[in-house]
Amino acid sequence: YYGSIDATPLWLVLFGQTWRWLGDRALVDELMPHAERALQWIERRLHAGNGWVRYQRTHDKGLENQGWKDSRDGVSFSDGTIAPSSIALIEVQGYVVGALEAMAMLARVTGDERRAERLRVQADALRRRIHEDFWVRETGFYALAIDGLGRQVPTLTSNPGHLLFVDGVPRDRAARLVDVLLSEGMFTGWGVRTLARGQAVFNPLSYHNGSGWPHDNALSALGAGRYDLGDAALRIFEGLYDA
Repeated sequence: YYGSIDATPLWLVLFGQTWRWLGDRALVDELMPHAERALQWIERRLHAGNGWVRYQRTHDKGLENQGWKDSRDGVSFSDGTIAPSSIALIEVQGYVVGALEAMAMLARVTGDERRAERLRVQADALRRRIHEDFWVRETGFYALAIDGLGRQVPTLTSNPGHLLFVDGVPRDRAARLVDVLLSEGMFTGWGVRTLARGQAVFNPLSYHNGSGWPHDNALSALGAGRYDLGDAALRIFEGLYDA
């Protein structure tokens, strides 16, 4: 089943990390045609989604939700109302920022400085839009998504934590983001919950509405470290280790 909205930008993020770790120019040359196709896929989605990478199933047997929280109730308002598609998930937009930054870096590797600068400017613009459109004043946190009616889905979830590992938030907001992730309603002592206590949809044993996921925690902790919030990163990893 290929209903995955996040695999393509995440592959480009991985490609960029692979270059940083290995410095293998031959591998870059081999994979760049595929990376270009991935970037074209993203650009088509951005154009079709009014500036966001969105998903909406195209068959009645397809998954209704196509991010990592792919359960039927994985993207809902805090009272339990299911958000109507098409859906622009907060973390996916962050992955796109990371993908654009990765491709900018790889463009420099291949000697295309003009294109590298264009991609960097595009990433910066998207980063600003994420902050402007997803920031929820009432909660002082980022929305889970923007739904098909253009509304913020302000449910307090772990998803915005993924913005940290792709440098997707302004530096002055990173500390606030981490504070919410480690708040009493989100942090169990063994990691960050997928969704905060106190909301109608919360269930500590649910698949995506209150349980804790190691990969979800790991990306937030990695990102906290990249924003020099090492104490927060250590607290999350120690919780996972204790569990």
